[in-house]
Amino acid sequence: MLPDEQRDLRIAAIAALLVACAVGRWAGAGDAGPLELLPVLAAALWFGRRWAFVVAGVGSALAVGAELLGDEWDARMTVVHVGLLAVTAYVVGRLAERYRGGEAELQRIRPLQDVLAPRRPPRLPLIELASRYIPAQAGVSGDFYQVAAGRNGAAIIVIGDAVGKGMDAARRSTFVRAIVAACAPYADDPATIVRTVNAELVHQQGASAQFITMLCVVIHADATMSWASAGHPPPVSLVDGEPIGAIRTGHPLGIAPEIPDLEVARAPLPPDGILLYTDGLTDARPPGRTFEPFGEARVSALLRELDAPSPEAVVSALARAAERFAGGPLPDDLCVVALRSRFQSGWYSGREQPAATARR
Repeated sequence: MLPDEQRDLRIAAIAALLVACAVGRWAGAGDAGPLELLPVLAAALWFGRRWAFVVAGVGSALAVGAELLGDEWDARMTVVHVGLLAVTAYVVGRLAERYRGGEAELQRIRPLQDVLAPRRPPRLPLIELASRYIPAQAGVSGDFYQVAAGRNGAAIIVIGDAVGKGMDAARRSTFVRAIVAACAPYADDPATIVRTVNAELVHQQGASAQFITMLCVVIHADATMSWASAGHPPPVSLVDGEPIGAIRTGHPLGIAPEIPDLEVARAPLPPDGILLYTDGLTDARPPGRTFEPFGEARVSALLRELDAPSPEAVVSALARAAERFAGGPLPDDLCVVALRSRFQSGWYSGREQPAATARR
């Protein structure tokens, strides 16, 4: 149905309700109650405050006319009736306008959110990868992830979280993604990528408390991985949720021009895969209550319950568990990325090697 046809039908419905109110008033001689609330509510929900006030005016005229035609005119009740129609028109109309405005904004910024956290991650020749993004509320957030091709056949996976909500956080995250995409083809070292992104962010936008946490993981062609963290949770095993290696976490992006003592961890890529996530996963909790958050322990317990899960199975299970645990809207946006090698038998010798740490 075309929008104009919808509009005409809704106007006709409101007019029919007003006619029904007039008939009811005439038959009830003013004792029929606040019948005019029905067309006022319809006008407020469908068209907003302006139309609702027009309909409230017509309804008030019907109510006053019915009172004047009755045996006794109760001026106080008439004033209450008219006031009720006016308040309903304003409150419901304003809420309806805000809702429609939020829906329009959501449609406008949806492409930006799809850029920050693509619903379908890019396909990599040697890596199976899956992701999930759940916003804490309608709109756009600063959570993001990115997959890019690096130097010497490396795959670069970045995940991050900008402080704040709305378009400002999304713009800063988009800028970070653009810098990662620009420098990825020329680098296969996570510390170089993190430092480059930080330097450009501070150069373009200045040092700010509106920081961004970011984890940069590089999967090398020899089935090893290296990573560096700017204030972000480390990668964990897809089997048990335990951190892979231990390094000193650098401060978040955007706080200062340099990130001193940034460390890089190196390890074989676990055959069962790794999990990257934003703190929206571990911070999930019921709204308005003092319960403890979902936490790392629940993440680990859930991963242990899964039987040789695929990346898609992991991100689906974690997203469902976090939403079920929260029992409502999540307090923070959630972004998770799971990945593993497509050719484990060809890449691994079966020997476990401890993660090594190097300071850059």
